[in-house]
Amino acid sequence: MSQLPAQPASPDPDASPRPDAPPDGDGVAPPAAPASRRRGAARWAIAGCAALLVAAVTAGAMQLGGAASTPAPDTAPASVQAAAADAPVAPIAFTVTPPAQAPVSFDPLVRFARFGTLPAGMVPRTTLVQAGEQGGYTIEAGLPERSIGAQVAVTFFPRGVTPHRECSAAANLVRPPSGSRPTPTADLAAPAVQGKPAKLVDGRLRWEYAPGAWAEAIGKDLVDRAGDDTPAGLRALAGIVGDLRYGIESLRFPLVVGGVPQDLHLAAASVTERSKTGWSSVLMFTAGPYCAGSTTPQSTLGVRAEAIIPGYGWTGDRSNTTVDGRRAVKQESPTGATDLAVYGDPGPFVAVSSTDAATTQLVGGDGLVGLYRRIQVLGTTDLTTIAQPADQTPWTTDPIR
Repeated sequence: MSQLPAQPASPDPDASPRPDAPPDGDGVAPPAAPASRRRGAARWAIAGCAALLVAAVTAGAMQLGGAASTPAPDTAPASVQAAAADAPVAPIAFTVTPPAQAPVSFDPLVRFARFGTLPAGMVPRTTLVQAGEQGGYTIEAGLPERSIGAQVAVTFFPRGVTPHRECSAAANLVRPPSGSRPTPTADLAAPAVQGKPAKLVDGRLRWEYAPGAWAEAIGKDLVDRAGDDTPAGLRALAGIVGDLRYGIESLRFPLVVGGVPQDLHLAAASVTERSKTGWSSVLMFTAGPYCAGSTTPQSTLGVRAEAIIPGYGWTGDRSNTTVDGRRAVKQESPTGATDLAVYGDPGPFVAVSSTDAATTQLVGGDGLVGLYRRIQVLGTTDLTTIAQPADQTPWTTDPIR
């Protein structure tokens, strides 16, 4: 990764108040114009390069239980049906050398870090990126085709931002086993990470991955289910994060969405390349700062596509409406929040969601149904032949049109 002048190490985030805003570029060349018009809230501060949910699109979409289909080919406009024209960022090779400068905000369409060596049996699964000061970049790994067992997640926070979880879309990506009682960590020494001192905070291993920028890692069942906070478990976790790789490349997505209102920008994105139920992807758009899980009203539009392996997930049995002849579930709340999930037979499901009536009106006269018709799922839709990991050849680096 491009080497920039190093800054002095920042004070411990636990001892310093969180700044109201991230610091300026400190003499770094201004970032290039983003590759997509939806990247307005996410800018890189690394050598001028343009710099994620596994959960349901919104709490309402989560209640849908998960499955709907790609729209019929004749329902999408020609511009969306056409082969996706990729718009990748300039790549930087991935190496074990940490960045000399961290971004002030992560770009939801860009891969910033990836796993190197993982314990036997574990594979990379999910990348989740949330833009803005309240966001971060998270990568998760676990066992293929399983939702339990060994798991690890690493979250990188923007430069100048104290690690936090109150607005993070990835805050609960790794949870301890149900009913477990983690061993207290007060008397355990945190292993160093790439020669830098680390500490344990709320069961998470924290270290400064770049000047003024912090990362946290949490693991589960890494050492024969011996517990998450044992010395052996912490050594295993430190070994994983000590071999992380840093670079730049465009993330690839299994969907294209057209007609997103101009007033909304991409705030968060996630891609799960392999899981118990196949692949999935979420794009979250908002008119202002995005806080995942917030109870404060915020204008948010969500799009989700997910492959459902036969035998898992929703099969259309709870449908209360149809869209283009396909079974669907539509829910509306008194506040104007609306969720729509459409299921195909066979086919992955597509779900769209808005937090209020005003946001739904921005989409156009057909509302969420119209937005659904402007979504195209890329790649294999025959769920009996979905590969693990997903074949990304037909996926796109430019999912917003």
